[in-house]
Amino acid sequence: MRNLIVFIVIFFAYSSFAKELIVTSHSTNTIDKFTLPSGITYSNFTNTGTWTDNFGNYGTFRCFGLVKTDKSGEIELDIVCENSDKKSFKNWIILKRSSTQFETGVGVTEYIDGTGPWKEVIGTKCNYAVNYLGNVSFTIDKCKLSEKAYNALSKH
Repeated sequence: MRNLIVFIVIFFAYSSFAKELIVTSHSTNTIDKFTLPSGITYSNFTNTGTWTDNFGNYGTFRCFGLVKTDKSGEIELDIVCENSDKKSFKNWIILKRSSTQFETGVGVTEYIDGTGPWKEVIGTKCNYAVNYLGNVSFTIDKCKLSEKAYNALSKH
């Protein structure tokens, strides 16, 4: 029992010092699609929304991209987003996801460009989870940051 308590204390102490970026976002989505006679669907996905992060930063974003659904229901999502923060610095990310459900899923986000402190995050890959309620999405991203990226975002 004592070992378990020591392990839990060490685990939570380590977790509290982890250098992470956690982004929570909400958006409104629009999807226009073509359904081919073969059963494959190509959808043009656009959304706009707001976000906050664990550094006290916040902003707006807009995204667009392609969602392909094959005959078996397998979804391939390839979306690019432009995020603007409270100081008008920007970053651009790509979201990718393969799943059999559109309404909920997990995928990978990659920061591909940025201005200001977001330059230090370029190349960072994150895991994200998303849920949809009608045309509204609720998303959370979690990324491990380099020391340099963590310091840049901390000072922002």
